[in-house]
Amino acid sequence: MRDKWVIWPVYFDVDASKKEGRKLSIKLSWKNPNIEEIYRAAKKLGLNPIKEEKAYPKRWWRREGRILVDKKGKKMEILRKIAEFVKQSKTSI
Repeated sequence: MRDKWVIWPVYFDVDASKKEGRKLSIKLSWKNPNIEEIYRAAKKLGLNPIKEEKAYPKRWWRREGRILVDKKGKKMEILRKIAEFVKQSKTSI
């Protein structure tokens, strides 16, 4: 797993605090992020995503899953790109 970044839905959750696991600003976050939209965005960005059924350690009771993506840049840059892609696709619907 050294060549992959782990991405959890909570990283994008507008309702989660930074302490609870959100990685991005409120501006780049959204309500109820799900594994499918993150997976689609990562796929469109060419990050070769892999879905796994896991639970975020701080939310062990919620098995939301996680995505593994290629390390094609810094993790925060990849998270921002995924967030921008998802937010853009949500507004274009």
